[in-house]
Amino acid sequence: MYNEEWQGFRAFYELAFGTPVAYLFLLFVWKKLFKADHEGWKYALITLVGGSFFILNHYFFHAPFYSLLARSYAMLFLILYYFLLIRPHAFSLLKQIAAVVSAVVFTGVYIGVEEVARALADGRMLDGTRIPEFVFVLAAFLAFVVIILVSRKRQNSGQELNGVSPGSGVQNRIRAKPG
Repeated sequence: MYNEEWQGFRAFYELAFGTPVAYLFLLFVWKKLFKADHEGWKYALITLVGGSFFILNHYFFHAPFYSLLARSYAMLFLILYYFLLIRPHAFSLLKQIAAVVSAVVFTGVYIGVEEVARALADGRMLDGTRIPEFVFVLAAFLAFVVIILVSRKRQNSGQELNGVSPGSGVQNRIRAKPG
């Protein structure tokens, strides 16, 4: 069923390092550029699905069916991106196209940050200095701690954008209704 020879060269530390950057990029695109907001779970799900492409690249990169698998997964990602983030808004056709392009740019940012992590770990940057892999995982962990704390601070101080902060869901709207 599975052949070890199919494995690719992607490593977990690359995925871990790219995830908070990709997540923050997604928030920036939607909140600042498109001036549209979503519940936090939608951003998290898109980032999770984008990051899970790692499974294909790590375990199936040399499989004879990799190309079909990768294209199919990319289409599923774009469909999910469209239905979760684009469709709920009454965007013009031009803005919808820009939003679809943002999914491609999101993927490029994710991959780019992973490539930077690999180059730093391999010593291809910083004059040959090799950064240990655990540093990238630790940095990603700490980045998400900061993201969560900032999110909670905004939620508790009432600075949510459009009344919804990342991860707040329905609870804030229920609390916001007058007695």
